[in-house]
Amino acid sequence: MDILLCTAEELMLTTLEFRFRKNSWKLTIAENSKMALDKAQKFSPDLVVVDLNLPEFAGLDIVQSLRREFGPDLPILALGPVENDKLLLDSLRLGANDFIVSPYKPDELILRIRRQLLRQKVAGSVQ
Repeated sequence: MDILLCTAEELMLTTLEFRFRKNSWKLTIAENSKMALDKAQKFSPDLVVVDLNLPEFAGLDIVQSLRREFGPDLPILALGPVENDKLLLDSLRLGANDFIVSPYKPDELILRIRRQLLRQKVAGSVQ
């Protein structure tokens, strides 16, 4: 399982790297929108987690670019602050499959990733 995480937060990376390894998931990290698209094109992730707190709305740019590049089959989870309703709605309008309010519990993120991957698997078996 390959997951692309787009964030610049070191603390988040440390916490999630351990959790992802524990679930036997490979984590690739991108710190900006260009790096995210380059890495996604190189290794075709199974799921992308985008931190919307990147500077200058780059998180929204990543969601929109990934959706345009990879279509509706790539699960995209957006992470963002509870106090920014507009950011939440914009991420969903631009193609995110789900939104997780930060601060969040890592276990919640793991469960939502599993749910998205299960949906993807079920959808793939129906086609």
